[in-house]
Amino acid sequence: MTSRIRSLLPSAPVVVPLASGRTVRLSPGQLSDELPDAEVVDSPKVAKLLGQRAIEVERVDAEHCAAEDAALPAPAESAAGTPAVDTPAGESPAEETPADETPAGDPPAGAGRKTVRD
Repeated sequence: MTSRIRSLLPSAPVVVPLASGRTVRLSPGQLSDELPDAEVVDSPKVAKLLGQRAIEVERVDAEHCAAEDAALPAPAESAAGTPAVDTPAGESPAEETPADETPAGDPPAGAGRKTVRD
């Protein structure tokens, strides 16, 4: 079985020391990735944070995770076999422009600027 840790602090991050010596930093309201129970169970530091109501620990069943994964829709693929990109209606996906090139139709940097000197 695995567990997840959620920060209950409203305005500050919490650092949770795990049994292995690793730490998990959580922003307010953030839920950690799945962790082995050995990292969380019988850990005095986790128990202290639980007692202070700084975190909560959720147990995750392997069957529950499999059911959640099965309920998610499969990612759509384009005709080329690559994952489709969601874009707002009527727009095409943005193309990347190399840093040293200016997109077609845009004026060169500094064009149209006037320098006023006294």
